[in-house]
Amino acid sequence: MKNASNSTFDSRPPIFGRRITSVFPKTFSIPHQSTGTIKAGLIVPMLAAEILFNLPALLFLRFYLKKHKNKKNRIFRVAYFADCLDEVNGIANNLREVTSYMRSTGKQASLIGCAFHTRTRGVIENSYVFLLPRFFSMEAYGYSSTELALPHFGQLAKLLMRYPISLLEIETPSAGGIAIAIAAHIAGIKVISHYRTDATGYVRMLVPAKWIHTTVLYFIRIFCKVTRPIVVPCETYKKILQNELKVPEKDIAILPRGIALSSYNPSYRGKGTWENIFHTIKRNARFLYVGRISKEKGLPFLEEVWHDFHKMHPNAELAFAGDGWYLEILKKNFKEEENVFYAGNRGGSELAGLYADADYFVFPSGTDTFGNVVVEALASGTPAIVTDKGGPQDIIRNHNCGYILPFRDKASWLETFGKCVQGIATEEYSAMRENAKIRSTDFTLDKSANAQWKFFEKICGYKEE
Repeated sequence: MKNASNSTFDSRPPIFGRRITSVFPKTFSIPHQSTGTIKAGLIVPMLAAEILFNLPALLFLRFYLKKHKNKKNRIFRVAYFADCLDEVNGIANNLREVTSYMRSTGKQASLIGCAFHTRTRGVIENSYVFLLPRFFSMEAYGYSSTELALPHFGQLAKLLMRYPISLLEIETPSAGGIAIAIAAHIAGIKVISHYRTDATGYVRMLVPAKWIHTTVLYFIRIFCKVTRPIVVPCETYKKILQNELKVPEKDIAILPRGIALSSYNPSYRGKGTWENIFHTIKRNARFLYVGRISKEKGLPFLEEVWHDFHKMHPNAELAFAGDGWYLEILKKNFKEEENVFYAGNRGGSELAGLYADADYFVFPSGTDTFGNVVVEALASGTPAIVTDKGGPQDIIRNHNCGYILPFRDKASWLETFGKCVQGIATEEYSAMRENAKIRSTDFTLDKSANAQWKFFEKICGYKEE
């Protein structure tokens, strides 16, 4: 691997907080493919071909790791794999935060992903994020900024020879995820998974063909069988795994998620961030959405609600922070409403300021397993409005730090938005902001990282000498 001091290996704009420290050698890759159900059929033969071609290397890795396992004073190492790691999303951001924290406390944790197709080769970022060169990739249906990708198994084998791991946790139930799971099984590595993506829910919402829904459900069930135990963040998704994906209760573990709370604080409120970004002066309540600008996040429903709400409260403001394929549609649908704003991707003090300046955080998604952005809003002292479907409701329930509204019930959302406007100046609202900050402290990085690490050691039977 070669050293690198800049991002010349990526044609995308620089990504906030990510620094290339070295690069993989150039490798053969099939040209990136556009989306399509027929093209998606290429994934299975590509996967089979790569396994067969790299089988000798994976079997040699198995022999090597077996010898390493028997060594005294061996280092307990854990790696997380997510094929979306080279993108800007909640999964990637949270994994980078948790892994960075683990490493700061002396734990040997690393991240493995697949380099985005804009990269001319695989790279290592911040010395512990290994983005393997891709062998095959195609645009995911409904996401121009997301890929279905298969990494080079040969480079994976070399990486694990250099940095042997005791356990691999797969974060995404995708083609890349099951590819890595198969490779790890062949190499004799313990494999588990973390159910971070409601893949079946996404497909039902984005893809009209029902046969694809059935195919994906079958695929996810296979994935769940080969990556047990499965970690979930809340009771809601434990029930989904049991009822929809037929995972036995004994193979499900509920572990807390955590975020870098120090990055968000109510003290950012009133510093002028909202005014500086959107060039507006506050005239009424401010509502904020942060996340991927995509259909499965419930944004079409939020549009419907806001169109009617704006007629009754024309001075209320709605802002979107993030990017995605649905952004241009959103702008077109809101072109007549001057109090709807778009911040694009933001990070650092700008994002913290937007959270704090908002009066309410709005998250209409019904497919999120947790909701990092919900916790970030609470940490900023901003109450959150979420649905009664998915994981975010478990963050809000019984803590008086926001509202849980019926999924896609426009009347309930309009009524609550109206109450929000009227209630900003009340003591009840002030108490809600205080409760939001308090509730966020249940999701610290140390609680999450320590709980995960103890779980890893337990299932691997590892005891520190």
